[in-house]
Amino acid sequence: MIGYLKAERIKMKATISKRLLFIIPLFFLVFSMFTAQFITKIGKFNGYLAQMFNQWPLIFLPIGLAIACSLNISLEKKSGNYKAIIANNLSLSKTWYSKIINMAFYQSLSSILIIVVAVGGSILTYGEVPNVLTIIYTTTLITLAALPLIPFNFILSQYFGTIITMITNLLGAFISVIWLAPYSRFWWTPWANMLRIPAALMGIHPNGTAIAPGSHLQDTTVLGVSIVISVLYFVLLFILSTFAFKKKVMK
Repeated sequence: MIGYLKAERIKMKATISKRLLFIIPLFFLVFSMFTAQFITKIGKFNGYLAQMFNQWPLIFLPIGLAIACSLNISLEKKSGNYKAIIANNLSLSKTWYSKIINMAFYQSLSSILIIVVAVGGSILTYGEVPNVLTIIYTTTLITLAALPLIPFNFILSQYFGTIITMITNLLGAFISVIWLAPYSRFWWTPWANMLRIPAALMGIHPNGTAIAPGSHLQDTTVLGVSIVISVLYFVLLFILSTFAFKKKVMK
């Protein structure tokens, strides 16, 4: 399995997938600092962090993963569509596992950068040090909630290509932010799961505004549900995508 992971890591270096996941946090530093200047600071509500922890799980994290996964699949198709793996009697399952594991690893590194950018940007924008533990906790849970999107985006890219994968993520985010994330059915999709986490921990509404005191959206008991469901979705998609991948490649 180690050999498969190393091979996938080399493939990642051949595309901009890895760089893309690292560019997103740096882009946020500029984007959020700029937009935060037009937001009036009300009490303890930090407009910079609100921008970051709304737009990141809503748009940039899912779309970033969609593009990164699609680029990886596109490289495979251009280099023979797994014919060398089949010809050398190598494991298609392990190849697929290593893709998912590698992408999860690089997304975790990207999330660490998000933490640094969140803290540093808050200091530069408002001259205040935010609650670092809350930022770490929120970022970690959002990253866990995003895990199901990795096998989902890989298999979607394998079957339908980059454009469909990106559109699906945009539709998922749009539907989730309006009809799912603010309600008890938030657990229905990974996109809604991600948006509900900063609502509970940081008081950031799924639409990016401040949550009124006493709102049900600040109920932290939903976090356990969110993570358990995310892990179940990830395991289910991990297994199902492996079967779908092998079926597609062996045609």
